[in-house]
Amino acid sequence: MFSLHAYSTEEQFKNDAIVASILLIVFGFFFFIYFLQVVEVMYIRTTKKPLIVYTHWFPRKVKPYQRDLLIQNFTFYNRLKPKYQNYFEHRVVKFVKKYHFEGRGVDITDEMKILIAGVYVKLTFGQRHYFNRMFDSIVIYPDIYFSEISEQYHKGEFNPMKRCVIFSWKHFHEGISITNDNLNLGLHEFTHTLHIESKKIISFKTVLFKESLQSLFVILQNEDLKHKLIASGMLREYAYENQFEFVAVLLEHFFESPEPMKAQFPEIYTQVKRMINYNENHFIS
Repeated sequence: MFSLHAYSTEEQFKNDAIVASILLIVFGFFFFIYFLQVVEVMYIRTTKKPLIVYTHWFPRKVKPYQRDLLIQNFTFYNRLKPKYQNYFEHRVVKFVKKYHFEGRGVDITDEMKILIAGVYVKLTFGQRHYFNRMFDSIVIYPDIYFSEISEQYHKGEFNPMKRCVIFSWKHFHEGISITNDNLNLGLHEFTHTLHIESKKIISFKTVLFKESLQSLFVILQNEDLKHKLIASGMLREYAYENQFEFVAVLLEHFFESPEPMKAQFPEIYTQVKRMINYNENHFIS
């Protein structure tokens, strides 16, 4: 004789088993992701580099005229091996798509987007998770502007409260076109975003930057080294305003005058290189 109760119990058991299996799979997936992150943090702390950097299986390409802009303005891009040029272009495309560009007294052009993206991608090229969670938009003025926050005139700034990076286009472009003065507004302000992100966000993404920066400041506790650095005049006086400006100016020098830094202050050079995972032997031709 057919038992409705037995049938319902059996069906309920099957449904419970399916739900339990789904929950187990979901839990297992997130546990696996967490385990991978723990392993990667251990790997980073041991080797001072990420486990994996480039995962662009189908890299996006810039348009021909956009590629011309990269060629004309970025020696870094020109020196990359072809495969890494593809990765660079992919990240430029993704950056332009992700962040909002807003003009104040100036029309936003494609050139502005590509060059700003190019500077950011150069700075973060050694990171796998290169998007920054501290800002959503790029605001561009034609020239020096008055900041409502500091009530002073600025060439550029990072405003974490409004989640935006602000540039004077005139001075941003000068930072790219003049490559021997260690003044690069884009590198400077984007370094601030990385620095603050490493302080605000606890993540395996920020481990390398944060811990290399901590090691750098430990090294600089050596009074002899500190006095030697100041006396060398390698960094402009603005670098000594505070830790944030010091790191930003240091990155400008790292990209524009790496050889003097490497020759005079190899300990500092090594920590900056680790901080952004700049492995030129790997990706530069």
